Amino acid sequence: MKETMPSIICRFHFDIAAWRVSGSKMRDMAQWAKWAECPDFADGLPDVRPELPFLPAMQRRRLSKAARLVCDAAWDIASAHPGSPVVYASHDGEMARSFDLWLELLKSHTVSPTSFGLSVHNATAGQWSILRQDMSEQTALAVCADGVETALAEAASLLEEGCGSVLVLAADDPLPEGYAVSATRAPFAYALAMVLTKGTRYSLTLSASDDMPSEAGMLPEAYWSGLEWVRFLLNGSRECRRVYRNREWLWQRNG
Repeated sequence: MKETMPSIICRFHFDIAAWRVSGSKMRDMAQWAKWAECPDFADGLPDVRPELPFLPAMQRRRLSKAARLVCDAAWDIASAHPGSPVVYASHDGEMARSFDLWLELLKSHTVSPTSFGLSVHNATAGQWSILRQDMSEQTALAVCADGVETALAEAASLLEEGCGSVLVLAADDPLPEGYAVSATRAPFAYALAMVLTKGTRYSLTLSASDDMPSEAGMLPEAYWSGLEWVRFLLNGSRECRRVYRNREWLWQRNG
């Protein structure tokens, strides 16, 4: 098959004023740093659960795993940058909660109205708005493999429209292994929060080609680009090239 040169679709730049990550395996940034050097570090670690002492117990009980991680990752940096519009991106959404609802329906022939209402994809973004009493603009994205890149592109467009800062939230909670279904799963649940501002510290370039994917390329893609972005932030790399089906992203750290 004849190869073609990738054509640039878009390129954008931004600064990151603050960021934080929370996960179901890592307790602190020291563990995240070890994971960035060796992804296998997380294997076998016990699950951890953010305590969220700043929220009342009743509100904490209603949060899914992804929502708890989002609150843990984003609460303090959002307080330092009030009024920032939110871009929330997730591949898994509330899939785990939806599977639980199916089991509840099969067993009891009914489901909790509260759980049902919180099973939609943008539930975490909605809960975030309610918990913080923040009526800022929100965008909820159901994303594919290049989810964090899509969220960053959306945030960059808001900055171009005149927003002073944008809060980007990328979170995934993979379907539990107890559900014996064929599904691509992230290595663990995580939430990444970043406050983006205008600048040139980071650059992302999206390119595409007319090449058809190979048979191997038709296999399910790893969708946890948010975790790979965390590794990029921690390991100090100048650039990282991410190849997906018929497209690729170039991440660059400038200066």
